[in-house]
Amino acid sequence: MGIEARLKELLKEIDEEIDVEAITGESRLVEDIGMSSVALLYMAVALEEEFGIDFTTVEIKEGMTVDDIVALIPDHDGACE
Repeated sequence: MGIEARLKELLKEIDEEIDVEAITGESRLVEDIGMSSVALLYMAVALEEEFGIDFTTVEIKEGMTVDDIVALIPDHDGACE
């Protein structure tokens, strides 16, 4: 499973209302997907657990896209293939 697909699964686990089929790499977390600040916090925790991202050094900013999150994942080239 690819990283973007796993990220979509995590988003669906965080918020069942999210239409993961409509999410693309260019989808912005807040503006397009509609994630709340609480959902972003849950996502950060899930990403730390799943991929080892250290959010003490990374900040999720307004306007970040799915592709931006994928780019934060260490060794993301083939990491989940």
